[in-house]
Amino acid sequence: MTRTIRSVALLALLAFCVQARASDVSDAIHAMRAGNFAEAYCVLKPYAESGDAEAQYNIGWMYLNGYGLAMNDSLALEWWQRASDQGYTDATFSIAMLYSLGEGQVRKDMDKAVDYYLMAVEDGHEDANMIIRSMLTRNDKAIRERQRDIVKTYGYLLGPLFDVKVDRANIRQGPTLEDKIVTVLEQGSTVVELSSKGKWMQVGLLDSGEVAWVYKTLVHPHAIASTN
Repeated sequence: MTRTIRSVALLALLAFCVQARASDVSDAIHAMRAGNFAEAYCVLKPYAESGDAEAQYNIGWMYLNGYGLAMNDSLALEWWQRASDQGYTDATFSIAMLYSLGEGQVRKDMDKAVDYYLMAVEDGHEDANMIIRSMLTRNDKAIRERQRDIVKTYGYLLGPLFDVKVDRANIRQGPTLEDKIVTVLEQGSTVVELSSKGKWMQVGLLDSGEVAWVYKTLVHPHAIASTN
């Protein structure tokens, strides 16, 4: 695109901005979803520049998908980071996904992706929770070296908690009695459910950070301590 064409395009956009009917972030998001990208951008940009996290998040999506703008995932990352820094969890999750895929200017970086997924998990983001849980259950190489720390630090957020209800419970490498015993837990030890298979539950051990299997009849739902 020549400089003259760019200038004409910019003037056209500025002229449209003067006529834009959307008046706030909510209206602009509706306009974007309806395909009125220029109108959405004209309204969102000033809000985003003034620090509105929702506007920043949506500007990021416009850049990522080329909604009325040249596709640019590095600019998407920049806007999402600004929203994430304000605690906008969907932006944090989007950054994690961007680093997971690494298909454009932003290179794949699974360490950073996991960091952002975990930030989203702390904020209660269900999709981030599902992804981390899935990575743990399949022993994904991206988190293999961090598995124990992740389970010990974030395990209580990843799923339902259970306590060992028998004196001693064998924790196994797989979901059969033939699988090797990796450890034995004492009564009252707490685990987090990550997945299940028949009568077996795949769990994260909150004390050690290991991921293994326990027979379901050996545990019961975690007892919440009374504050009285």
